[in-house]
Amino acid sequence: MASDIESSLEASFSSSGAVSGGSGFLPPARSRIFKIIVIGDSNVGKTCLTYRFCAGRFPDRTEATIGVDFRERAVEIDGERIKIQLWDTAGQERFRKSMVQHYYRNVHAVVFVYDMTNMASFHSLPSWIEECKQHLLATDIPRILVGNKCDLRSAIQVPTDLAQKFADTHSMPLFETSAKNPNDNDHVEAIFMTLAHKL
Repeated sequence: MASDIESSLEASFSSSGAVSGGSGFLPPARSRIFKIIVIGDSNVGKTCLTYRFCAGRFPDRTEATIGVDFRERAVEIDGERIKIQLWDTAGQERFRKSMVQHYYRNVHAVVFVYDMTNMASFHSLPSWIEECKQHLLATDIPRILVGNKCDLRSAIQVPTDLAQKFADTHSMPLFETSAKNPNDNDHVEAIFMTLAHKL
């Protein structure tokens, strides 16, 4: 199934066709595609973050991601049009085993997400970082740490200074945001645009 998904994605990118010009055929102006994977425990808000960035709003309802969810958005950076592909994986182990190899293929950047109201999701981060290492992701690819659900102030369990220390240890910038709060839209935007600029 995973290979079907991949080949259909590849087909959709290569089917843009050629444009005929005066001197025969000119290849189409291709926008470069960057694959960014979003990883972390179940229920930390990965789907909501990717949805917010690609659709500009919080999804009306969300269910647990099974396998891999995939969204993309075209952005312009320094006059160049690029496509950001966000791959959002199931946090649940049973849905991930078969997909994992495909998921880590040709990755340009990683976003690690934890839930600021759930200390366990923060403590899982080292194992997610380890999984990236096992799949031979180069250590020089851009990585960003995102604490989600900062709007739930009274429930916060992961203090910023603790998260910042972790981010510094792993040489990642830290963002704290809320995929749900409409006022944080610029913030969600900044997370992915920061990565896009690095790429």
